Amino acid sequence: MCSAQMALAILIGIATIETVTGFSNGMVDKSCGTMLPLHGSPTPESGPFSVLKHFCSSAAGDETIVSLQADPATPFKGFLLEARESQDGPAVGTFTLLTPAHSHLLECNGNPAAAVTQPNNQAKTFIEAKWRAPYNGLFYFRVTFIKNMMKFWIPETINITTCPTTTTTPITTTTITTTTTTITTPAITTPTITTPALHTSAPSTCMLISTLIRPSLLVMSLPKGQTLWHKGFKILLCPLSMVVAIIAFIILLLWEPIQITLVAVVGVAMVLSLGQTIVVFLPFGPSHELRSICDLVLRVIAFTTEVFTMVAIFVGLEEIEKCCSIHWRMKVMRGYTAWVALFYLMFIYLCYQRKRIGDKWIVPKRMILFEKILNVILVLGKLGFTVALITGIYT
Repeated sequence: MCSAQMALAILIGIATIETVTGFSNGMVDKSCGTMLPLHGSPTPESGPFSVLKHFCSSAAGDETIVSLQADPATPFKGFLLEARESQDGPAVGTFTLLTPAHSHLLECNGNPAAAVTQPNNQAKTFIEAKWRAPYNGLFYFRVTFIKNMMKFWIPETINITTCPTTTTTPITTTTITTTTTTITTPAITTPTITTPALHTSAPSTCMLISTLIRPSLLVMSLPKGQTLWHKGFKILLCPLSMVVAIIAFIILLLWEPIQITLVAVVGVAMVLSLGQTIVVFLPFGPSHELRSICDLVLRVIAFTTEVFTMVAIFVGLEEIEKCCSIHWRMKVMRGYTAWVALFYLMFIYLCYQRKRIGDKWIVPKRMILFEKILNVILVLGKLGFTVALITGIYT
């Protein structure tokens, strides 16, 4: 009897299990009709997204650009884009991908390019595709935006409108296409061109240049009074590095939307760079009683500035990745960080090689040449990494 009851309980349990299917690659042909994902629950309010609402076609083959634009603060991971003639009608027309790294064609009702969806679950803020009309008529673009497994925005209800009419067919085709694009496209595509290129790319480039021209910790830590060019390095390059950091901070404040984390990190790096410059210009000579304390403060500020500058570059690259994923940029930045860290380890090693005679720290002669070579290698490596990263930012 116990065995029979147990078997019955198992059967009932199996019968009540719901089927859960994940489609991170966007191949959701089951959702072509409803445009609803097979997970989560719809969000009642309108999402912070922009999309072309409708398109009037005067003949088969008319094309238009459809752009999906999200607020940078609210990216989407998944989406489903279709064109329809009515609220519950089938998907019509054919799409051509313009952002293939972040979009994928989906087959619906035997049409291999009837819809566009996501190829992965990475955060996205901009998708663009070209749509071709199958015949003349009025078509509506419907989009489901998916934030995560538990939250998505359903397509907005179609508001029936009418197409403009003219007496001459050739003029009608040109006028309709141009009018639709002029009204809707600038509001969608213009922010996408300016936001990643100016709002994030320019400050990230400035921070890269700032860390490139900042004097290395090796030069800052050499015993005073050795050579004039050591002092010249600090006096010339510290202010330049500070000015570039200030420019990056101003750029972030001028352009909307403001990315709070990036502004905060760049702001700290800017203040530290300013403090570093002030310490360099303090009127303490080699024999001053506060010289050793000043040198220690300078080394601490230099290291902290380097850390916050690197963090700022990482945050900026992460913001750029949300729009245009080129993953080798982050790998190069990790290599850059490892390169700088390696030379800090070299600096620690050189510190242990010093000898104190009286009130002075003396570097063995065999180490002086090694220090110079090390600084040249450090600067050349930083230059190579900086050029590669700036190239990647504007790719």
